[in-house]
Amino acid sequence: MPERLDGRLAEFKRQLDRLPEAETPPPTTLQVLGRGQLEQDWQRLLFHFLSPERPHGLDHAFLEHLLTTLADHDEVEYTFSPFDLTDIRVETEIQTSNERRPDAVMWVQDEWFICWELKVTAAEGSGQTTDYVQAEDFNGIDLTKDGVPTENHHYIYLAPSEASPPTADEFVPVSWEWMSSGLQSFLTAGHGKYPAETTAQLNSFIRTIRSELQMTEYQENQQQKAELYFDYYHEIREAESAFDSQWDEYADTWGTRLAESLDIAEVIELPTQPANQVAVEITKPNGESERWMFRQGGSDWAGLVKEGWWLDKADLAPIYAKPDDKSGARISLFHRLEQNRSKAVEDQTLELQLWHGTGNSDQFMYDFKDRIGKKIDKHASEIPPTTEATGRRGGPVALSYDIPVGDHDGFFNAYTAALHDAFLDIVIEYPKLITLIEEAFEESLEIYE
Repeated sequence: MPERLDGRLAEFKRQLDRLPEAETPPPTTLQVLGRGQLEQDWQRLLFHFLSPERPHGLDHAFLEHLLTTLADHDEVEYTFSPFDLTDIRVETEIQTSNERRPDAVMWVQDEWFICWELKVTAAEGSGQTTDYVQAEDFNGIDLTKDGVPTENHHYIYLAPSEASPPTADEFVPVSWEWMSSGLQSFLTAGHGKYPAETTAQLNSFIRTIRSELQMTEYQENQQQKAELYFDYYHEIREAESAFDSQWDEYADTWGTRLAESLDIAEVIELPTQPANQVAVEITKPNGESERWMFRQGGSDWAGLVKEGWWLDKADLAPIYAKPDDKSGARISLFHRLEQNRSKAVEDQTLELQLWHGTGNSDQFMYDFKDRIGKKIDKHASEIPPTTEATGRRGGPVALSYDIPVGDHDGFFNAYTAALHDAFLDIVIEYPKLITLIEEAFEESLEIYE
């Protein structure tokens, strides 16, 4: 790697490593339902807990807490009296005399009222707050503004801290961030006093407010990573392009590299063997030999095929090239280069799967799947520990191996080492798996006879 690129990427990694770990927080209930930013849902939740008659088990406690903290707000000229508490009424979506609908009204008859307008992501409608102030009364709740002293007319505009201020000067901006702090202080002060379900709902509402309007630790972490990506974009793309080129080259040469890594293998040529494929003869410790073909050159389907696993349906004679038609009965062990690329690079895991050729009928595949599954279950102690009977028709057997990146100079040398270990595992250490595969194959071939 060029010194310049190596230095830039090393600095990128150092800065990335300095960022704290932060996991994705679980979504709140509203976020799960896709309603995390819906103003109406926030309104319903807040005023549900502020309405003493609702079945939440809070009675007047949260209403008292909110009005007490609201009276302490620097911008709000409201004075709370505990003697008013049982006389306070709360209604939502009240129509005014000029046919507007503020989100909620709290009041004590002939004493005071608080008109609430809530915003989450939307802006104020044209003349909305001005109309609320100019309305003469609130229809349907027997509240006429003339019956309440002017100094006790209160208007609250509850919105994100960064939102534009309300049009009407009478409305006092109060932030959702302030509200979430009030909710949290209420729960902290009353720890263990309220029903568990209500407490959970309040906690979920607090998290919704904070995650929608404030950056969580996770969001800050993600933003910093995104900024680093932008700063080092060209270096990252240069490295990715180099890796892509090496990956393409490896797809064409993995079989050759595997053959060269096997002390027990001799490279040979098989009849009608495609020029880009590699064939080897394996000599086992007991003196027996068998021949394999490593089918390299494809961008995805990289196959290991034992002689006798590809047969002509007509006479069941071995074939070494993929037929143009469906005249062959074929099984192969594949490591899917493209499909399993992220698994190999990110998880450092090599996966081998046994697959059928396109000429194998559905009946053959289902029969083979059932047979090999039973055999694997019966002989589990005699086959590689990671062997799995998947129950799938197309890929009925799978095995997985670690790619030991830390033990080798470069990813592709490590990948070849994993292939080497896997091959020796199934051919030398646990040959029973090959025996079971061939038994199931031969038994299923009767379908063609």
